[in-house]
Amino acid sequence: MTLILLYAAVFVAALVAVEALMRGYFRTSERHQAVNHRLSMIEGSENHRETYRAMLKQRGIDGDWRSLPLMQRLRQYYVQSGLKYDARRFSLFGIAGAIGVWLVVQFLVPVNLVRIPLFLAICLLIPVVIIWRSRAVRIRKFAEKLPEALDVANRSLAAGHPLPAAISLVAREMPDPIGTEFGLLSDELTYGVTLDDALMNLNDRVGVEDLNLLAISLSVQAGTGGNLVEILQNLSKTLRDRFMLKAKVKSISAEGRITAIFMSLYPFLLFGMIRTLAPTYFDPVWDSGYGTIIVSSLLVVMAIGNVILYKMVNFEY
Repeated sequence: MTLILLYAAVFVAALVAVEALMRGYFRTSERHQAVNHRLSMIEGSENHRETYRAMLKQRGIDGDWRSLPLMQRLRQYYVQSGLKYDARRFSLFGIAGAIGVWLVVQFLVPVNLVRIPLFLAICLLIPVVIIWRSRAVRIRKFAEKLPEALDVANRSLAAGHPLPAAISLVAREMPDPIGTEFGLLSDELTYGVTLDDALMNLNDRVGVEDLNLLAISLSVQAGTGGNLVEILQNLSKTLRDRFMLKAKVKSISAEGRITAIFMSLYPFLLFGMIRTLAPTYFDPVWDSGYGTIIVSSLLVVMAIGNVILYKMVNFEY
């Protein structure tokens, strides 16, 4: 069994290493070719409209993607994660991940009645965690670069260009994720979508709260008039101040967040260590017939504790 786990660990490590090398290579190649993913696709295609539709299809937002009430939230989270659908890649990682999870569950849990539900729960939880984490990272990068994008648009507006041209300049000059998203915004304006609807679609695709301020500012300015350059300058300053405040709060609560993560992982690490050093230590629990009830109760209690810890170290401001 140990030899099988060793082989599985070597296989997973090799898979991750090859993926990291390939990702680094392709990112370097794309960086030399174009600033963001949208520009690289436009360079390789002569039909701009088909490229626009292909990008929406990659993100899973082709068609009326907001019309499904049950899957709406989950699909919106997937869209906001920025992950691009690739059937072969998903299949490869799904099979490798399932094999690795099954080997770990088989080593840690000796009761067959618990193995299958735990295996299925972990296999369902891992994609959710990946999508949630990718979404959080992408939202953070977008929010961090949004004031800089507004500055680029301001310089274009100050030079006398109209708003669509300023948005198009942001799409050409800014890297992902903000370059591609503003590029899709520019495409929608080009193909006849109104500014309000295009900004609403942008907010749905990205999920950054600060975009509501941008949408309201542009909508009010379009309806009542005013100095758009001054409005965007003030908005850029406000977003920078908010980002600095978030960074300060995050640094102050860093100790609490690390403690929460350690407290969440510690029971599993302790169980794995005891299971490795003394494989028969938990046999009386499984032989008693109450092992499933005990494990399920402990997992429920841990889930409640993790929710409480998350509320304690994440602040609304």
